[in-house]
Amino acid sequence: MGFSQLHLNKGTSLQVTKTKLNSLQRAGVELMIHMCPNCNIHTTATSLLKEFGVEYDMVHMNIAQFVALSMGADPYKVCGFQTHSVPLECFLEKAGII
Repeated sequence: MGFSQLHLNKGTSLQVTKTKLNSLQRAGVELMIHMCPNCNIHTTATSLLKEFGVEYDMVHMNIAQFVALSMGADPYKVCGFQTHSVPLECFLEKAGII
């Protein structure tokens, strides 16, 4: 649907995002890596919770954050994980990063 659809056709955009996230949740996906920073924001937005009353426990990262983390960057000082709306501590602990 693309990021512009969030603004032009919010209901459809949220429904498509919900369908995608439901499918990923059923498949057991724990980490989603996004090429697009807006997709990262859209898929973790609280608007899905407000609209449909659903929450997802998968972790979302922008590709730049993932690459930096993979190269040993500090998750907070460099990657800025403290700014995410979904806490990443459980994932970082499971991955042995913190």
